[in-house]
Parts: sequence; structure tokens; C-alpha cells
Amino acid sequence: MSKDYSKFINRPGYQAPAGYDPSRYPSQSATTDIVIFSFFEGRLWVLLVKRKKMPFQGYWAIPGGFVNQDEDLEDSARRELFEETELKNLKLYEFGGFGYPRRDPRTRTITIGYLALVRRDKVKPKAGDDAEEVGWFLAKRPPELAFDHILVLKKARERLKELALLTPAVFELLPGTFTAEQFAGLCKELFGKSYKLGWILKILLAQKWVKKTGPDRYYFERKNFTPLILFLNKK
Repeated sequence: MSKDYSKFINRPGYQAPAGYDPSRYPSQSATTDIVIFSFFEGRLWVLLVKRKKMPFQGYWAIPGGFVNQDEDLEDSARRELFEETELKNLKLYEFGGFGYPRRDPRTRTITIGYLALVRRDKVKPKAGDDAEEVGWFLAKRPPELAFDHILVLKKARERLKELALLTPAVFELLPGTFTAEQFAGLCKELFGKSYKLGWILKILLAQKWVKKTGPDRYYFERKNFTPLILFLNKK
């Protein structure tokens, strides 16, 4: 149990009303889905798993699964991610809930979406649990996805754009040292807009977001970050 909750449940009054019968009320299942983004070859990619079992056997899907009765949501997301891809210790960003009544043919499910950003050379995903394969696909042109996962992916991309504008998250997708061309390419993928390399480099250096390490090679200075939205939307 999260320590944040101990102060809420360990106090007088934390008890079900006398005669309370939960079977009188409709029940539903909770799930978590985890969208993993990476940036390489000048494009934004998403990691998907191919389902072994019905429903949607043979379809590609976002990694995820059911929340155990004694699990917090983020704990469930981390467990499911590891079971299906063997990835762990990733920073997760919650980005929304999805609860269309018939989104899962098995039962009423409500899912909470998380996203994570990885560098492809730092991870080695492997298929596990009920996943037949894992693979990287272009985030803007994925294959036909199971359930309503195309909507989950769309929402995750919207949240990633917000994170990139307001937080240093955009730099988590770049190599430890990167070029101005790589940064401009990532911005184009995220915002659908081309930026001139000279202008990009001028902003990066003027705001002291980066330090130069060699001919057109830079690394990010987190302590100097200010929201990109103040600059990129002006161009």
C-alpha cells in the first residue's frame, strides 16, 4: 500500500456501513495500458505487442492488463509492462482514462493510460506473458490495433506534445549527445512543424539549454530548462 494512503484509511470512521452489500451494485474491471515512445531514424515510434489470445488474437496492442485486487494503479502498470515486454524502472506519466462500456468484449473495463519515453539503444524489450511478439511501429501510422487502443495512442501523443512543451521530457527521447538536426526532427514529429536549424540552434544556446561537446554535438542542461512553449510556438 502506498504510504500516501495510510493517513486516510488508518483512522476512525474507515469502515463499510452496516449491512453494505457490494453485490447489489454493478461491477467493472480496471486495467492499465502503457504507451512506450522512442525517437530514432528521425521518427517517433511506439512499442506494441502482438496478442497471443482472444479477444483480438493476432492484433497488435499497447502493453497492459488487469489491475490486481491489492494493487495501486501505477504498480499494476509497472507489473504489466514487465510481464509483457521485460521493461522496468521507467518513468511513467499518467495521461487519461478510457471507459466506453463495450471497449472490451469480455467485461466492462475502465483503463488508465500511462506513457514512458525511452532511448532505443538503452532498452531490449522481449515478448512475455500473453504477448507473441514485440515491435516498434511509427506512432503516426500504427497497424490496426486491438480494443480502442488507437484512441489511447492518440491521447498519449497529445499528452506527449504537452509534456514536450512544458517539461524537459522532450530531451528524454534524444541521445545523451545530439545534433541540432535531431532536435529539429523531433520537434517536427511532435508538433508537425518544420524549424530552421539555425533558428533552433540559436534558441538552444541562447537559453543555455545545451552545452556544446563537439562539432554540432550538444547535451541537455536540465537546470536551465524553461518551457519550450514560450519559444517554439512563436516560429
